Amino acid sequence: MSRPSRALITLLLIIGFVVLLLPAPAVAGPPKPPAGSCLGTDACTGNTGGLQTNACVGSHACFNNAGNINKDACHADSKACEENTGSVGVGACQQTVACNRNHGTVAREACIGPGACQDNTGAVGEGACVGDAVCLGNAGQVSKHACRQGTFACKGNEGSVGENSCVDHSACSGNEGTIAKNSCHGDSACVGNQANVSAGSCNGAAACGSAGAAGPIGANACNGDFACFHNPGPIAAGTCNGPPVGGVGVCQIVP
Repeated sequence: MSRPSRALITLLLIIGFVVLLLPAPAVAGPPKPPAGSCLGTDACTGNTGGLQTNACVGSHACFNNAGNINKDACHADSKACEENTGSVGVGACQQTVACNRNHGTVAREACIGPGACQDNTGAVGEGACVGDAVCLGNAGQVSKHACRQGTFACKGNEGSVGENSCVDHSACSGNEGTIAKNSCHGDSACVGNQANVSAGSCNGAAACGSAGAAGPIGANACNGDFACFHNPGPIAAGTCNGPPVGGVGVCQIVP
């Protein structure tokens, strides 16, 4: 072997030895949370989502969260957005387990209340799902200012809910139909409803509870307490409106 070749091999060995002695490059840790965010025990442990200011405040607030959390969102004593995967808007997901395991998109100031959107998979509009467990397990799209002012308002709902609909206790709990705007106001107004409900209909206590098994409900119909309770439909627009007579809704079907 020639002398230049030996010299080259020696040089390469020296270079390799020096490289081995060099310190390993630093591994980047998780990004530093913005101001006022990730406050509380394990508030952001395991989080992979983007965070804005004053987000994820409280014990396990964003524990294992994967969604993007906007400012002032996910505040609670416990688990406001734990295991959430959806995008959360400004000021949304407030109170205990409000968006725990939520997988839907949540607009600003939506999902307010204990368990408000827990296990929700639907898109929730601005100011919607406000109250205790109102959209718990909801799977439908909820428009703005819908599903509010009462416990369980859209719990287990599967249909799309229009603007300002499903208002009051259990209003559209277990509903399967598409609900148009300004409909289903009142305690249990559309609980267990199976039909599509047109605009301005089914307003009153249990007005369309367990209704619509055979057909849709037209616009401005079934307004009044128990108006179409247990009525399979279809119900024509502008009909079945009025208060109960002798304790029975105007178009209620009594088993």
